[in-house]
Amino acid sequence: MLFRHFKILNLFFLFAFITPHVCSAQISKPQPVNINELINSITDSLNKHYIFPDKAESIAAYLQSQLKKNAYKDLLGDPRKLAHQIELDIHSVHHDPHMRVQFDPAFVPQENNKSTLEDINQAKRFWTENNYMFKKVEVLPGNIGYLPFDGFIEEIEGAKPTIKAALKFLANTKALIIDLRQNGGGSPEMVSHMESYFFNEKTPMNHMINRSNQDTSFYYADPAKSDSLHLSMPVYILTSKHTFSAAEDFSYGMQIIKRAIVVGEITGGGAHPQMPFSLSQGFVVSIPFARSFNPITKTDWEGTGVIPDVKTSANEALIKAQELVFRSQLLSTTDQKEKNKNLYYINSLLVNDGIKPFPINKLSPFAGTYGGLIIYLGKTKLYCKNIYKGGTVSELTHIVNNLFVLDKDAQIEFVSDSKGHYSGIRIFVNDGNVFEEKKSKNAH
Repeated sequence: MLFRHFKILNLFFLFAFITPHVCSAQISKPQPVNINELINSITDSLNKHYIFPDKAESIAAYLQSQLKKNAYKDLLGDPRKLAHQIELDIHSVHHDPHMRVQFDPAFVPQENNKSTLEDINQAKRFWTENNYMFKKVEVLPGNIGYLPFDGFIEEIEGAKPTIKAALKFLANTKALIIDLRQNGGGSPEMVSHMESYFFNEKTPMNHMINRSNQDTSFYYADPAKSDSLHLSMPVYILTSKHTFSAAEDFSYGMQIIKRAIVVGEITGGGAHPQMPFSLSQGFVVSIPFARSFNPITKTDWEGTGVIPDVKTSANEALIKAQELVFRSQLLSTTDQKEKNKNLYYINSLLVNDGIKPFPINKLSPFAGTYGGLIIYLGKTKLYCKNIYKGGTVSELTHIVNNLFVLDKDAQIEFVSDSKGHYSGIRIFVNDGNVFEEKKSKNAH
């Protein structure tokens, strides 16, 4: 996540939780390390920047005790091995995988590596050409909105028209699925902006506690940001193990306040942004300098990830979310036509759910004439000649039990009598209507 006080202006790099790449300079004859100076430099940096002051003190005390024992004396001629050992010692006191110690004399501190105007303009062109990470917007069967996007970008002013256009297109849907399965994070400002479309009143969502500058940023879902577009439909958020950083911020905040149901896999677990800090003698330490703080849970998702309300594989998350929408609507209505409609769409989802083909030897009893529908068996499949539609022929795709897909708008169920003979059909239409036809007696 890119945070207000430590923005990386070259916006090609969204994901500040990824451990910064550090180039290793080659030196032929390293000078022995002044270990006292190095340990003091590390402890000073930890005490100034690490998000947990008590842990910083414990680590510093342990490193000083190791120093007094001359624990590092045999490594002073090999700075890389020394850095590795110090990192191991830090983790023995408090294991934080984001905290690393490296030897890199070529390291340039971020404050000395300013982005040029051309860098900024190039980044803006990148976001524009990639439509601010929005790839498509879609209305799925059953009037479910679907919005996948792959990053929460810093260029929020440029992105606002695209965000609003996407959400406005989906404003009339009955439910909204936001797909963050490939979203690796980005800016908390965009998280706050996106959240603002889903609330009637200003609502605290996340605090960002920054140890380095002793500051806390407060992020709200604020309808004043949404340009009068308010979305009240149920929201479902899809996650995967690749969902990270700001995408986790959005998922966690919407879930905890019960504005969204999270479906999919446990996310990556990155809530503490880190930054490399220069030490003495060419060493560098990466330190988590800020942390998220949810005002309801009083914690964040660091290390644990966002735990889905409904766990399923990332590949199955979209189908599962659609099923949840229809089942929720099914339970919330007393109107039989609406119930039929939701059952229709639930059954539609089963078509691509890996159901085994219907046994061929059990297909032939379905053959016959049912009103204007002539059902007949081909070599291995059932077909329907629809007299009502000018004699068009369609293949019947098996769904479950005696239920098949008739065409893109209807399903057909074969009904048996008390003797087990198939004597009629029910036709389920996607608008909730149900029609019945008897099998002609002269049918085979």
